[in-house]
Amino acid sequence: MMCRIGPPGGEFTLWPVAAVDGTWLHLDGTADQHDVGSALCALYFAGGGSTAGSTDEAVHELIGFDTLYAPGGLLLRDNGTSVEPGPRSELFAWRTWLAALYRAEIDLGPGPWVEYVGPGMGAEVGAEVGPEVGPEVGPDVGPDVVRVWPGEGRAGPYVDVARQALPGMLRQVQRDLTGFLGALRTWAATHSPDQTELLVAAVDAGLEITEPLPL
Repeated sequence: MMCRIGPPGGEFTLWPVAAVDGTWLHLDGTADQHDVGSALCALYFAGGGSTAGSTDEAVHELIGFDTLYAPGGLLLRDNGTSVEPGPRSELFAWRTWLAALYRAEIDLGPGPWVEYVGPGMGAEVGAEVGPEVGPEVGPDVGPDVVRVWPGEGRAGPYVDVARQALPGMLRQVQRDLTGFLGALRTWAATHSPDQTELLVAAVDAGLEITEPLPL
């Protein structure tokens, strides 16, 4: 799971951050405290925060947001091809990928472009992601995959994700995000200890992290 760190429109001084220059951060249990601070900075400003005068005030404001927004999403890589979250992809929408299990449309905005490619559709086999990849049963049948292009439309290299590998992929995303909650709890205990559990619960609920996956 990736979060893009956007610039807050000036020097950020409420708490230490790793970067505010549009770089990507991995949200998992390995995130250090500056990375957690950067992710919270992104959530705070993307959600409309801007006027807090202290860490406690900003955390309190963030806890009260109806929805947690921040640019981000899944990063797919295989055989030299990478598909990053698009410019309008949102962290909270990671469960959108569940629709691919039922061959339903996945709308991630202007990119990445996601399409189901299944048996009988004459698909070619591209890059494959995941521990299990469905066999190609004939030249005119094609694999049972979700094909993902980096940009808008079917242009350039792509990554194929075997449909039967999606549950494992999404469970791993959930494990990564759950690990991030642990790093967040450590951060909050240092920077806003009286609001630690409220902040962790707000991020958990806002990004639908520990809610069971319907798999």
